Amino acid sequence: MLIMKHKVVIIGHGYTSRLAVIRSLAKIDCEITVVAIVSSKGKKRNFVKPIDSYSKYISHYFYFDGGTKEELIEYILSECIDKNQKVVIFPDSDFSAAAVDIYQERLKDHFIFPNIHNTPNAIVDWMNKTKQKKLAREIGLHVANSTIIEITDNSYNIPANVIYPCFVKPLITINGGKQIMQRCLDEVELTKVLDHAAVRGIYKMLVEDFIDIDTEYAVIGFSNGNEVVIPGIIQIIDLAHAGHFGVACRGKIFPVNGFEELITKFIKFVLATGFVGIFDIDFFQSNGEFYFGELNLRIGGSCYAVTQMGVNLPGMMVKYLYGEDISTMPKAIEGKAIYVNERMLMDDWFCHYITTRDYYKIMKSADISFVKDKNDPLPFKFYQKEFCQRRIKRIIPKAVRIFLLRLSRKFL
Repeated sequence: MLIMKHKVVIIGHGYTSRLAVIRSLAKIDCEITVVAIVSSKGKKRNFVKPIDSYSKYISHYFYFDGGTKEELIEYILSECIDKNQKVVIFPDSDFSAAAVDIYQERLKDHFIFPNIHNTPNAIVDWMNKTKQKKLAREIGLHVANSTIIEITDNSYNIPANVIYPCFVKPLITINGGKQIMQRCLDEVELTKVLDHAAVRGIYKMLVEDFIDIDTEYAVIGFSNGNEVVIPGIIQIIDLAHAGHFGVACRGKIFPVNGFEELITKFIKFVLATGFVGIFDIDFFQSNGEFYFGELNLRIGGSCYAVTQMGVNLPGMMVKYLYGEDISTMPKAIEGKAIYVNERMLMDDWFCHYITTRDYYKIMKSADISFVKDKNDPLPFKFYQKEFCQRRIKRIIPKAVRIFLLRLSRKFL
C-alpha cells in the first residue's frame, strides 16, 4: 500500500522564515510547496529568485506578485489543490495568516490550516493589540498603558493624557506598517508619525507609555486549543535595523528554567484565545518586571532556532492537523545556543549599521544559522553570491568618493 506524504503549502514574504519551515517539515518528510509573496513592481527582467527557492526540499515553487488577500486565496485555490488529500496551509506572515483566516470557508474543502474554533475572522480579531492587552491584564501580566488615536480623512486628535516619551505603532499590522513604529519625544514627533500613517492608509495607531527596556525576549510555541507547548526562551541580542523593525538579527535560546511562572501565564493567555497553530509572544524586562508585548498568531522569525535545538514545532503542527499523535515528539529544549538570522545581518551590514569585520565575527560566532546548512547547501551558496554583489555596490560609492577627493586636492 502506497503511503501518501503529508502535503504542505507555505505562504509568506521572507525567505528566512519560509526556509525555516521548509527545513523543519523536511525532517518529517513532507511534500512541500512554496508560494512566495513578492513585489516585482513590473520589473520582471530584474527579478531575482528568492534564496529559499534553491532548497532541495521543495517540490513546487510559485510566485504571488502582490495583490489583495482575496486574490492570494484565488491563487492558492488555482495552484495548490490536491485531488487526493487535503493540504496543510502554513502562513508565515500577518498578511497570509489573515487571508487564510478571512476566507477559510472557501478553503476548508481542500485545505487544513491554523484557526480559532474554525471561525472566519477570529484570528484577525485577535490581532488587535488592544484586545490582547486587555486579556494580558486579566491574566496578570504587566502591560504598558496605552491609548488609540483614530485617523479619519487625514485628521486626528492627540489626547491630552499622552505621556512623553511615548511609543507609537499601528493597532493592527495585517496590511503592513511595521516600519511605522517609533519612540516619540514630544507631540511634534508624534504628529509626524501620525501624518505618515495617514499617507500609508493606516487609520488606528496605538500610543503606549514608553518603558525603558533592559532585555527583550520571545517565546515560540504550538497550541492545539487544549494544550500549549513552549519549548524554550529566546533572548534578543541584537534587533535588525535595516527596515525590519522588531525582527531579531541575533539571539540566544535556552530552556524555560527560571521562567516557569511567566510561561504558565503565557499558556493561559494562548488557551483563552482558542488558537490552534504556531504562535510567538514578544515580551521584555524592565526594572526587574516582565512586560507583555504582543502575540503573533503565526510562526515567529526565530522558529528555526527551536527546530535546531530539537523541538520541531512546524512538524508538530502539521502532524496534529493531519490527526496524528504528537505525544511522543520532543517538547522542551536542552542546552543553550546563539543563532543568527543571516538575512537581517546582511541587510544591516549593507546599510552600514555594522562593519564588514563585525559581520564576519557574528557569522563565525553563531551556533545556529538560518540559511547555512550542510544538508541543504544551495540557499547559502546563493546568499553568498548576493553578499558579493552587495559588497561591490558598497565599494563603488566609496571608491568614487576617494577619487573625487583626490581629484579636488590635485586642483587646489
